Amino acid sequence: MTYQAFPRSTVIYNVSALSGILVLGGVVAAQIGLWFVVGYTLLILVSVAGVLSTVCARCSYYGHRCGLGLGWVVARLFGRRPGEAYFRTPMQFVYLGLLLVGLAWPLVGSARLLAQGYNVARLVELVAVVGLLLALAVPHPRLVCRHCRQGACGACPVGRMVRGTDQ
Repeated sequence: MTYQAFPRSTVIYNVSALSGILVLGGVVAAQIGLWFVVGYTLLILVSVAGVLSTVCARCSYYGHRCGLGLGWVVARLFGRRPGEAYFRTPMQFVYLGLLLVGLAWPLVGSARLLAQGYNVARLVELVAVVGLLLALAVPHPRLVCRHCRQGACGACPVGRMVRGTDQ
């Protein structure tokens, strides 16, 4: 069953986990230095804007509540783009790759800090990052991909894999 609009509970869950990861990324960057905070913030801003404008603007949830609740927001910020090019242009993969680097940063950075000097706060930070990444990634196929119109129509490669229709 696909959702015309994702349940608010799914959106809240996903946004909470994603926000927690991004905040911890900022906290980790702040422990390293101001330039890391600036760099991390720019990376997140560029990658999110890029994903929204190149991927989300082509999604069938454009103007509707997707699994992250962004479809409505995207429709107000960016014009609609051709849906047949969803996950088909190089720039979409570039922006998605940048976003994945931004999501991996808190894990890499907190592990680096812990390796430089052990203390309980850094260990808790690393455990929190791992917990939030797992909380976002592990249930995602069940909560989002299984019910997403992009996977059902075959446009999303992850959705095709989750549904078992990937050739």
